[in-house]
Amino acid sequence: MKRRIVATLLAAAAPAMAQTPPAGATPTPITNFPAAVQADLATVQADEAALKAAFQQLRTDESANTAAVPADRTAVALARLQLRMDMGKLHMDAAPILMADATALKTALTQLHADQVANNAGAIAADQEAVKAAGQQARADAKALHVGGGMRHGKGWHHHEG
Repeated sequence: MKRRIVATLLAAAAPAMAQTPPAGATPTPITNFPAAVQADLATVQADEAALKAAFQQLRTDESANTAAVPADRTAVALARLQLRMDMGKLHMDAAPILMADATALKTALTQLHADQVANNAGAIAADQEAVKAAGQQARADAKALHVGGGMRHGKGWHHHEG
Protein backbone atom coordinates (compact mmCIF):
# COMPACT_ATOMS: atom_id res chain seq x y z
CA MET A 1 0.00 0.00 0.00
CA LYS A 2 2.72 2.47 1.00
CA ARG A 3 4.75 1.61 -2.11
CA ARG A 4 1.77 2.37 -4.32
CA ILE A 5 1.27 5.76 -2.63
CA VAL A 6 4.97 6.61 -2.92
CA ALA A 7 5.01 5.51 -6.57
CA THR A 8 1.96 7.66 -7.28
CA LEU A 9 3.51 10.68 -5.57
CA LEU A 10 6.80 10.21 -7.42
CA ALA A 11 5.05 9.88 -10.74
CA ALA A 12 3.03 13.02 -10.05
CA ALA A 13 6.13 14.97 -9.01
CA ALA A 14 8.32 13.87 -11.92
CA PRO A 15 7.22 16.50 -14.45
CA ALA A 16 7.63 19.31 -11.91
CA MET A 17 11.14 18.19 -11.03
CA ALA A 18 12.38 17.41 -14.54
CA GLN A 19 16.03 18.20 -14.94
CA THR A 20 16.24 17.68 -18.69
CA PRO A 21 17.20 20.78 -20.65
CA PRO A 22 16.31 21.45 -24.28
CA ALA A 23 18.43 19.71 -26.93
CA GLY A 24 21.92 21.15 -27.10
CA ALA A 25 21.84 22.62 -23.58
CA THR A 26 24.42 21.71 -20.97
CA PRO A 27 23.49 19.35 -18.10
CA THR A 28 21.93 20.80 -14.97
CA PRO A 29 24.44 21.79 -12.26
CA ILE A 30 24.16 20.01 -8.93
CA THR A 31 23.06 23.25 -7.27
CA ASN A 32 19.87 23.15 -9.33
CA PHE A 33 18.68 20.03 -7.52
CA PRO A 34 15.96 20.44 -4.87
CA ALA A 35 17.16 21.37 -1.37
CA ALA A 36 16.44 17.90 0.04
CA VAL A 37 18.59 16.28 -2.64
CA GLN A 38 21.40 18.80 -2.08
CA ALA A 39 21.28 18.05 1.65
CA ASP A 40 21.34 14.30 0.94
CA LEU A 41 24.36 14.76 -1.32
CA ALA A 42 26.21 16.66 1.40
CA THR A 43 25.37 13.93 3.92
CA VAL A 44 26.56 11.19 1.55
CA GLN A 45 29.82 13.06 0.96
CA ALA A 46 30.35 13.33 4.72
CA ASP A 47 29.55 9.62 5.08
CA GLU A 48 32.10 8.78 2.38
CA ALA A 49 34.73 10.83 4.22
CA ALA A 50 33.86 9.09 7.50
CA LEU A 51 34.13 5.67 5.84
CA LYS A 52 37.49 6.59 4.33
CA ALA A 53 38.74 7.76 7.74
CA ALA A 54 37.49 4.56 9.39
CA PHE A 55 39.30 2.46 6.77
CA GLN A 56 42.46 4.49 7.27
CA GLN A 57 42.29 3.99 11.04
CA LEU A 58 41.76 0.27 10.55
CA ARG A 59 44.78 0.03 8.23
CA THR A 60 46.92 2.00 10.67
CA ASP A 61 45.92 -0.17 13.62
CA GLU A 62 46.33 -3.39 11.61
CA SER A 63 49.86 -2.29 10.63
CA ALA A 64 50.70 -1.62 14.26
CA ASN A 65 48.88 -4.80 15.36
CA THR A 66 47.02 -2.93 18.10
CA ALA A 67 44.15 -4.16 20.24
CA ALA A 68 41.87 -1.57 18.61
CA VAL A 69 41.49 -3.58 15.36
CA PRO A 70 38.15 -5.22 16.34
CA ALA A 71 36.71 -1.83 17.30
CA ASP A 72 38.02 -0.37 14.04
CA ARG A 73 36.29 -3.12 12.06
CA THR A 74 33.06 -2.31 13.86
CA ALA A 75 33.55 1.39 13.08
CA VAL A 76 34.00 0.52 9.38
CA ALA A 77 30.83 -1.59 9.46
CA LEU A 78 28.92 1.28 11.08
CA ALA A 79 30.25 3.78 8.55
CA ARG A 80 29.28 1.48 5.66
CA LEU A 81 25.79 1.03 7.08
CA GLN A 82 25.32 4.77 7.56
CA LEU A 83 26.47 5.41 3.99
CA ARG A 84 24.04 2.80 2.63
CA MET A 85 21.17 4.26 4.65
CA ASP A 86 21.91 7.81 3.50
CA MET A 87 22.38 6.66 -0.11
CA GLY A 88 18.95 5.05 0.12
CA LYS A 89 17.43 8.34 1.26
CA LEU A 90 19.24 10.17 -1.56
CA HIS A 91 17.91 7.67 -4.09
CA MET A 92 14.34 8.11 -2.82
CA ASP A 93 14.58 11.91 -2.87
CA ALA A 94 16.21 11.87 -6.32
CA ALA A 95 13.76 9.39 -7.86
CA PRO A 96 11.56 12.09 -9.43
CA ILE A 97 14.62 13.64 -11.14
CA LEU A 98 15.81 10.30 -12.49
CA MET A 99 12.29 9.37 -13.55
CA ALA A 100 11.96 12.64 -15.46
CA ASP A 101 15.30 11.98 -17.16
CA ALA A 102 14.22 8.46 -18.12
CA THR A 103 10.90 9.77 -19.41
CA ALA A 104 12.64 12.43 -21.52
CA LEU A 105 15.00 9.81 -22.96
CA LYS A 106 12.11 7.45 -23.69
CA THR A 107 10.20 10.25 -25.42
CA ALA A 108 13.22 11.13 -27.56
CA LEU A 109 13.86 7.49 -28.46
CA THR A 110 10.19 6.94 -29.27
CA GLN A 111 10.21 9.93 -31.63
CA LEU A 112 13.44 8.75 -33.28
CA HIS A 113 11.97 5.28 -33.76
CA ALA A 114 8.75 6.66 -35.22
CA ASP A 115 10.67 8.81 -37.70
CA GLN A 116 12.94 5.90 -38.62
CA VAL A 117 9.95 3.62 -39.24
CA ALA A 118 8.26 6.38 -41.29
CA ASN A 119 11.53 6.94 -43.16
CA ASN A 120 11.34 10.64 -42.26
CA ALA A 121 14.96 11.43 -43.15
CA GLY A 122 14.50 15.15 -42.47
CA ALA A 123 13.64 14.60 -38.82
CA ILE A 124 16.09 11.84 -37.92
CA ALA A 125 19.12 14.08 -37.34
CA ALA A 126 17.18 16.30 -34.92
CA ASP A 127 15.77 13.20 -33.21
CA GLN A 128 19.26 11.78 -32.78
CA GLU A 129 20.41 15.06 -31.21
CA ALA A 130 17.44 14.97 -28.83
CA VAL A 131 18.30 11.38 -27.85
CA LYS A 132 21.93 12.36 -27.32
CA ALA A 133 21.00 15.37 -25.15
CA ALA A 134 18.51 13.37 -23.08
CA GLY A 135 21.03 10.58 -22.59
CA GLN A 136 23.75 13.02 -21.54
CA GLN A 137 21.40 14.65 -19.05
CA ALA A 138 20.37 11.30 -17.59
CA ARG A 139 24.02 10.23 -17.20
CA ALA A 140 25.03 13.60 -15.71
CA ASP A 141 22.23 13.51 -13.15
CA ALA A 142 22.93 9.87 -12.29
CA LYS A 143 26.61 10.65 -11.78
CA ALA A 144 25.88 13.77 -9.71
CA LEU A 145 23.41 11.79 -7.62
CA HIS A 146 25.86 8.94 -6.99
CA VAL A 147 23.72 6.42 -8.85
CA GLY A 148 25.60 6.20 -12.12
CA GLY A 149 28.94 4.72 -11.16
CA GLY A 150 28.54 2.47 -8.18
CA MET A 151 30.24 3.08 -4.88
CA ARG A 152 33.80 4.37 -4.84
CA HIS A 153 35.26 1.85 -2.43
CA GLY A 154 35.03 -1.22 -4.65
CA LYS A 155 32.06 -2.61 -2.76
CA GLY A 156 28.35 -2.40 -3.44
CA TRP A 157 26.35 -2.25 -6.62
CA HIS A 158 27.62 -1.05 -9.96
CA HIS A 159 25.74 0.49 -12.85
CA HIS A 160 27.09 -0.30 -16.30
CA GLU A 161 26.38 2.29 -18.93
CA GLY A 162 25.59 1.11 -22.41
